[in-house]
Amino acid sequence: MMNTNNGHAATRTRKILFVTNPESGQANTILAMAHEASTRPHIEVHIASFAIFERRVKSLSPRLNFHLLEGKDMVQVLTAQGFSERELPHPPTTKSFAAYGKILWSMLTAWDGESYMRIHESIKKVIEELDPGVVVVDHLLNAGIDACDSLKREFVINSPNTLLDLSRALQPWLKGFWYYPATGAGVPFPIPWRSFLPNIMASIVLIWRMVMSPEITKLIEYRNIHGLPGRLPMESAPVRAVHVICPSIRETEFPLVVPDNIGLYGPIVLDTTPIEDSDPDLNQWLNRGETVLMCMGTHFYYSESQVKAVLDGFLNAVPHGSDTQFLWKLSEKSRFEDLIRETLKDPRDENRFKIVEWLEADPASIMKHPNVVAWIHHGGANSYFEGAIAGLPQVILAQWYDLYEMATRVEYLGIGIYGNKKVAPNIEAVEFGTAVARLMRQGKESEGFRMRAKAVAEACRKAGGKRTAVDKLIKIIDG
Repeated sequence: MMNTNNGHAATRTRKILFVTNPESGQANTILAMAHEASTRPHIEVHIASFAIFERRVKSLSPRLNFHLLEGKDMVQVLTAQGFSERELPHPPTTKSFAAYGKILWSMLTAWDGESYMRIHESIKKVIEELDPGVVVVDHLLNAGIDACDSLKREFVINSPNTLLDLSRALQPWLKGFWYYPATGAGVPFPIPWRSFLPNIMASIVLIWRMVMSPEITKLIEYRNIHGLPGRLPMESAPVRAVHVICPSIRETEFPLVVPDNIGLYGPIVLDTTPIEDSDPDLNQWLNRGETVLMCMGTHFYYSESQVKAVLDGFLNAVPHGSDTQFLWKLSEKSRFEDLIRETLKDPRDENRFKIVEWLEADPASIMKHPNVVAWIHHGGANSYFEGAIAGLPQVILAQWYDLYEMATRVEYLGIGIYGNKKVAPNIEAVEFGTAVARLMRQGKESEGFRMRAKAVAEACRKAGGKRTAVDKLIKIIDG
């Protein structure tokens, strides 16, 4: 009898529904799991999201079923409200609490009450029609969690962010609010005495602003009036979820207590087309010698002074006689052509730089090239985890909110450097160049960065990422 049941469980079709925001920062891990699940026998994969996401889902695999949610996505709403991504950068909150203002809460509560409830009902409809074996919800899509609660459905939370982000409130002795760096604080870890009180103050101000935010309060009240009790569900979802999928492992984290329902899977990343296929010309260029790769993410915009600082910093770190190359994805490159030409007037320097507005190959596939030896980025979670599994030492030029915590994390782990600690969110040539030089110059320190980065990568690969995460989802369905 037991064997018959096992055979039935192995052959019956199971449905997995992923519900997500479409922004890459939130959706990439869900896409990676959805694609992995679609390769498994007897698994039917569904993704519910907004219109802008449909093309990306359908281009990834014909086995992924897309369900359109009503309404506008978060970026559309914020853009209509006059929000600009250029407003995101801010100094560490130990210097100014202004970052805990309207911009942060606008991102968390982009939709007004009426739009929120329309999305909530749209998600409910998808769940009722599909009756999936498990629903996986993006941690920041509150309406999705509310929909599961309304239908009394168990749900799994997915977050692309770190274990600290998900479990801060669950740490013993309230350590999440005083022992670890506060969101946006940019303080070292372990926290030195001089930063202890400013860090606690940052946590208090963040909580106070969250509780008192008129945007959040208005949305909560609208939800309550329309039958959704309590505060925004993302605040308690990591406790209430049947399981939480987290891309951290202990080797990529601060020392933390791991709640029982949070699974640590390591980086959850999409498979990428090999660079020799996606961009043969770039592959040939990389074949010439060791290369530093820099990409600051889609939400970052450079000033002229920052472009100058990066150019001068790298030239100071890796002087004329070196063969080390610099591959740099520079958005709006055309704005800075004169500056680049003037700074790289020595043909030997110009020959070592490849500066592009767009990379045809995915950065994750570029990192797999054996000549790529360091990774410079803004500190986004996806960028951090891609660097971790690639085994590359990292320089983080932190810009906002949790990116500061990520810069502190790589220094604590010994796998990278907080490259704009003195001037963040700005970039300064000497500080940046010094960070690059510490990774590139031959010696005990640079070798230590490389060895620790490789050890972290090995641990990430052993954790299994999307494969073990999908295994867990199937196990949840099968009970």
